[in-house]
Amino acid sequence: MKRVEIVHYTGATAKSHSVVASLALDHIEAGNSVSVIDLAKTTHIHQGFPPRIVAQLLGHQIRQPALADIVLSRGGTYETLAIPSAQEPPRSEHIAALEQAVESELLTYFRLDHIPRNRESSRLRTSLTQKMHQTYLALDARWAYSRPDTVLIPNGRTSRQKAARLVAEHHGIDVLLYENGRATPDSYYLGTTQPHDRVASQEELLGGFPMPQDQALEAQAASWLAERMGSDSKTNPFSAVWEGATKKKKESSQPRAVFFASSFDEFLAFGPMWALDDWSHQFEAFDLIMSHWERQGVAIALRLHPNLVAKSRAYFRREVDQVLALKKAHPSLTIHWHNSSVNSYDLVKEATYVIVERSTIGLEASLMGKPVWVTQATQWDLVADIRQLLTPSDITPENLEPWPASPEGARRFVAYWMAQERPLRYSWANWSSWNPERAPTKMKLAQLALRNSPSHKFRLMRLEHARSRNSRFQPPAL
Repeated sequence: MKRVEIVHYTGATAKSHSVVASLALDHIEAGNSVSVIDLAKTTHIHQGFPPRIVAQLLGHQIRQPALADIVLSRGGTYETLAIPSAQEPPRSEHIAALEQAVESELLTYFRLDHIPRNRESSRLRTSLTQKMHQTYLALDARWAYSRPDTVLIPNGRTSRQKAARLVAEHHGIDVLLYENGRATPDSYYLGTTQPHDRVASQEELLGGFPMPQDQALEAQAASWLAERMGSDSKTNPFSAVWEGATKKKKESSQPRAVFFASSFDEFLAFGPMWALDDWSHQFEAFDLIMSHWERQGVAIALRLHPNLVAKSRAYFRREVDQVLALKKAHPSLTIHWHNSSVNSYDLVKEATYVIVERSTIGLEASLMGKPVWVTQATQWDLVADIRQLLTPSDITPENLEPWPASPEGARRFVAYWMAQERPLRYSWANWSSWNPERAPTKMKLAQLALRNSPSHKFRLMRLEHARSRNSRFQPPAL
């Protein structure tokens, strides 16, 4: 029997209760001793469910049994990590990695491609650093006194996650990382590599990770793509608002190049391994590539990422300005805005060439046998049969020459994703009467009842206001 400790805090994943309960039960049934370590006391920004009375006043229920009750009823333990009295600094060899984790968390929080230089940012940095150090010291003392065999940590990227991982590794404890499922509906990921570590994950795959073969591999990848394309997809929420895929043939024999923009600021938060390119922004690369194919008589189209709706107004306005400048430079460009119902998979099917910054649609296009060019690092760039265009000097006729693309690498990457996922034993319906991932507006506003700073509550209101305005955007007549 192994001693397993699961590091948890509400909001670590969008499905944190379901994921942690499933993890705990899976390990208990495997004969392990399981403890859930809740980081609530070293949490700066509280997420999750509002107070029960607030939910009831808004016509909803928070259901029982709670997460802790489920873990305890199955023979596990549930503990809240105490704030340490000591204020010693972390080990010197860990300082740089911890500072990078705070940077990553700030980028994610502000939903920008940079960290603002203002009082709010400075205060948040100070608070995150303090809570990270508290987590580091408390876990260090705990595991120095009593060391488990394995520690399960969510993601491993942000500040307290990174602190937990570094301390566990220092004490020689085996570390597994968990996260929401990425490829399979109603699942969770559990593995040895950080989910967004593009190098380690692809090296694991290329190093002999067990894979289905031949027809089994093809069928598995096809099932993944079909689920993504479905209007009721649980792994691609954007499919629900797109028009159903059409089967009509192209109206013209003219070759088409389709460009897919990304929500790229999120990837800046994943660290230096993603910063391989020399582009100032994604549309700089698109501009040069469009110019080449226009000269070849190729029709060009641009699809904006649907997640643009979730960005701040400043970010959104800047993206719109850059797209309009791109249209001015390329009058023949067809633009499908973020809130367009045009089906992205139809655009791929009709395309002769597919160009993405790093969006998952590039992996899907590769599965569909299309030649795909990427302008930044991607999760699958060492495995799938794609071409990278990372600098202006890469934009040459030779590099833009199409090739008979093979879907085999993309299939292997999808199978790798799927092999690391396990079914959830619980869903949102076990915890509440509303789906937190698709919460009604009043339940989003209920988050204001959580114990957070006034500045964070104001930010939540501004982001919800921005989402509403961004979703109602109407492009100017061009």
